[in-house]
Amino acid sequence: MKKLKNKTKILHNLGISLIIILFFTNQSLALKLGDKMMGPQPGEKIEVSGDFAKDIANLTTPTDIPFYGPELGLDFSGVNAINDSIAKLSVMAPKQGSKPIQLNDEEMKRYIAIGTEPYVTCEFCCGVKTLLFDDGSPSCGCAHSIGMRGTAAYLIRNYPELSNADIAYELMRQKGLYFPKQMQERMAKELAGPSEDFTADIKYLTQQLSETELSNLRKKAQSSGFTPDSSTDMVGGC
Repeated sequence: MKKLKNKTKILHNLGISLIIILFFTNQSLALKLGDKMMGPQPGEKIEVSGDFAKDIANLTTPTDIPFYGPELGLDFSGVNAINDSIAKLSVMAPKQGSKPIQLNDEEMKRYIAIGTEPYVTCEFCCGVKTLLFDDGSPSCGCAHSIGMRGTAAYLIRNYPELSNADIAYELMRQKGLYFPKQMQERMAKELAGPSEDFTADIKYLTQQLSETELSNLRKKAQSSGFTPDSSTDMVGGC
């Protein structure tokens, strides 16, 4: 009888241990699946593969959903989806959107600092060099620009822990989607030159690379020809 009780106790403990292991395994798988569905989290690196053309495309034209995408219903997987997402972001643009985010004084300072940096904008479409004028008013009325302003305001309001550089990075992810060919060509060209000459858009898109990764990309840019992964000049309306 005593042996039977001990055996039952052992089986009971093994069953509990198995349940615990399965629980944590399922939790881990769920977290990994969630991360995959949500795309890169703030500050998460984009891995480089060593294939120069592929790496340029991944760095400039990411099609995965940004970390804030699920809560806004964004989808960057194709041309129509990108256009729909631009419309959703544009609604929030200060002074332009149908439901603009009203920024307070401190938030507006950040909004202006981000929006007045040259090349953090849609110059391939409109020729403007900044998203905003110094007083915070919009520099142009194209869909790309309005969507990027809506994104900036949303992130400043809802993710105040993000730095201005983090927010600019998210805007430049969008820029690469709107102008894939031009942005891939610009990155390849600028990587072949000194890093101190990078325009702000390329600076932000490469800011998460390690020194070794950046150095390797620059060597490849200097020694090989480059053909953009995308032939699309522009997605979204001017």
